[in-house]
Amino acid sequence: MSHEHRADGRLRVASALLVSLAAAMIRSIDTLLILFLVALIAATVVTTKSKIPLAVLAKRLAVVNFFVLWVWLTIPINWGSFSLSETGIALAVQIALRVNVIALAVSSLLVGMSGIDFARALVALGLPQSLGTLLALSVRALVLLENTRARLEQAMRARGYRSTMSTRTIRVNAQLVACLIVHALVRSERIRLGFIARGYTDLRWPSRQHSHWYSLPVRNWILLISVAVIIVATVTLPIFFNQYDHAPLP
Repeated sequence: MSHEHRADGRLRVASALLVSLAAAMIRSIDTLLILFLVALIAATVVTTKSKIPLAVLAKRLAVVNFFVLWVWLTIPINWGSFSLSETGIALAVQIALRVNVIALAVSSLLVGMSGIDFARALVALGLPQSLGTLLALSVRALVLLENTRARLEQAMRARGYRSTMSTRTIRVNAQLVACLIVHALVRSERIRLGFIARGYTDLRWPSRQHSHWYSLPVRNWILLISVAVIIVATVTLPIFFNQYDHAPLP
C-alpha cells in the first residue's frame, strides 16, 4: 500500500501531542503518577493487541530511562556539599514521570506509523511542508543508517569479533563509526540520484489537500476524545480528593 492510500493519522498525532503538552504543563507529582500508570496500562494493552513483544516496550523504556538517569545524577545532588536537595528531588521526579508518560503515549498512539506517515500527519496539522519533507527524509536516512549498522555488526560477528574491555575493541568500534559515516554518505548520494531520476521536486501531502476533518475515521475521533477525557480526569481527581480530605467534619 502506498503512503498516499494509508490512513490519515493526524488525530493520532494530535492525541500524542495533547498528552505531551499535558505532561509538560502538569506540576503535581500525584497527577503525573496517575497519568503514568494510565499510559503504562494503555501501552501494554496496545502492544499486546499489536502482537509486539512486551520486551520491545521494556527496551524502549530502558533506553529512555538511561537518559533520565543523568537527570538524577545532576539535578538532585549538590556536588559541592554532597547533599541532596528536596527541591531537586521533586524536580527530578517530575522530569522522570513526564519523560516516561510521553514515551509511553508515543509508543501506544503512534504504533505502526512510519516516518512518512508521521510527517504527513504533522503537515496536515499545520507544519510547513518544507519541514515535513525534511522530517520524512531524516527519518528515512536514520532507518538506512540503522540497517547499515546492523549489517556491519553481523559481518563482524561472522568473522569472530567479540567486544571486550580492551583497546582493540575501541579501535574496532572507531572503525565501525568511520564505516557508518562512509556508507551513510554513499547511500545518501544514491538516494539523491534516485530522487532526481524520478523527477523529484518535493514530497506530496494528499492528506492536507484532499482529506477533510469530517472524513477522518470515527475511531480516531473517539481516541482523541478519550485521551482528552483521561487527561481532564487525572487532573481533577487529585484536586477532588484533596478537597474531600481537608473538608471539615460535621
